Amino acid sequence: MTNNVDFLFLDEPVIEEDSWNKAMKAGAAELLADVRAAFADVAWEAEALKDTVTTAGEAHGMKLGKAQAPVRVAVTGRRIGLPLFESLEVLGRERTLARIDAAQARLTELAAQAPAEVTTAVE
Repeated sequence: MTNNVDFLFLDEPVIEEDSWNKAMKAGAAELLADVRAAFADVAWEAEALKDTVTTAGEAHGMKLGKAQAPVRVAVTGRRIGLPLFESLEVLGRERTLARIDAAQARLTELAAQAPAEVTTAVE
């Protein structure tokens, strides 16, 4: 149980690499950008947060189950845990947005490294 709630008490979540790799697939950065923008001014209540992720997911051709995975990993560090939207409500807007920002930065950094790695592997 402690593993499921530790993200609430840490400044940054401990990212499980397996969860990151499974959740942060093609389209995750764009989805997170849309969710982050919408989270900035949505009512900070579980149902409104769920509706926001559902809408963003639909805009990217994803059902809620797929759309919430990048958000969950960005915020909690893992793919499995407590109910996401209630967890976001408890964590708060500021901390949630900061974690999404950190995940977006990591995705940007990884994307910038990818072409160099491909080029090196080909040479």
